[in-house]
Amino acid sequence: MRPGQAAVLIVCLSALLFVGGYAWLRDEPPGAQVQDWQQQVQAATGESRAYLFLNGIDAPFDEQPEALGADRLQHYERWYAGRGVTDSDYSGPTVASLQFPEGRLFCRVEAPGCFDSLLAQADLGSRIAPEWFALQRRYWNFLNMDDYRTLTSVSLAEPLPRLTYIYAGQRVHDLLMLKMARDGQSDVAQGGLREELRLLRQQLVRADNLVLKMLLGRLISDNLEWQVRLYRHGLIPRPSVPEPFSAAERSLLKPMQREFYGIAQMYAQLPESVSGREYLGLLLFFRPQMTINASLTPYVRAVELSQLEPHAFAAALQEPAPGPASVGGMRNRAGNILLAIAGPDMRLYAGRLHDLEAKRRLLAVVVSLPPGPFDAEQLANMPDVRNPYHPTQLAEPDGRGQLCFDGPHDAGFNGRCMPL
Repeated sequence: MRPGQAAVLIVCLSALLFVGGYAWLRDEPPGAQVQDWQQQVQAATGESRAYLFLNGIDAPFDEQPEALGADRLQHYERWYAGRGVTDSDYSGPTVASLQFPEGRLFCRVEAPGCFDSLLAQADLGSRIAPEWFALQRRYWNFLNMDDYRTLTSVSLAEPLPRLTYIYAGQRVHDLLMLKMARDGQSDVAQGGLREELRLLRQQLVRADNLVLKMLLGRLISDNLEWQVRLYRHGLIPRPSVPEPFSAAERSLLKPMQREFYGIAQMYAQLPESVSGREYLGLLLFFRPQMTINASLTPYVRAVELSQLEPHAFAAALQEPAPGPASVGGMRNRAGNILLAIAGPDMRLYAGRLHDLEAKRRLLAVVVSLPPGPFDAEQLANMPDVRNPYHPTQLAEPDGRGQLCFDGPHDAGFNGRCMPL
């Protein structure tokens, strides 16, 4: 081979290697919806007194929750500033906390025998400790705040506020309403539960954190159950029937955007978190943006399902659960392995929120029934007795003293039953 021909061959081979290498390593541009979701999360700026308050709700009796919440936030953000999304070794500051209320007074209201045991407490007022009153006041203060937004930077180690204290705060509130009702202040107790429901529904719309959104749904369900139980025992007047739950209340848009943003950031920073052979492997077999684009599907579907009406949700739930598709072939082998890792079925989060409408309808039915036995004809004449998921079906007694709706998913936490 002549020298000139050899040079041409080398140039051609080099060009082929360059083009082939570029084609192999090339990633996708961000999808339009991916960009939109990430920009919306990044654009959510500003202070949130409600977040700081919730983040420090367990502050000792003589300290301010907002101050503790701010200290915890600063501690985490200082740690985060020197690390990446994929680091997970964060430990929060060790601080004193308000004693967490426990005991038989804090049984689950839907558990067999729980409510009856609370009714049997003759000295209920004396058993509510001073710290519990403080927790109830904090719970009420949080409900009345109107600027909730999660302030922590997204990472695998992102700490959650002490949400168990919110749940316990509601239980203390319930116990106080029970005490008032038994002490002859039935109108005050009913008004307290009605106002609590209104405030909870407002916070449900604001929630941008998935765990908080689900907790608020649980608190709303418990509120409706307490209203029914107190009424059926003659302790409060007949509750007014709440308005149907709106798409804005059910919507998972903000929580799912934040969940997706965390996953997207993790994928984007993954190559920077490794070195040596692992880095080379990701360089050759991982396309971050391609993986991010493909991972969006289940989050979007969960949002869509949450905004449907319950009967449309039930029909859509019969379809196979959407999963991220395998993309990029061998060029994205590592990404496809990550996409194939089974995560939670996001659709069920939407189902928990749809169950609130079932619970609301059951309240409407149960508070309209006369005391004692009733027949099927009485039920059939009530519009709210129709199953929100299956409109041709009616609510039915479950044989355990409850009226229930069937549904397309596991209810959990007594989500589709009400005591008779």
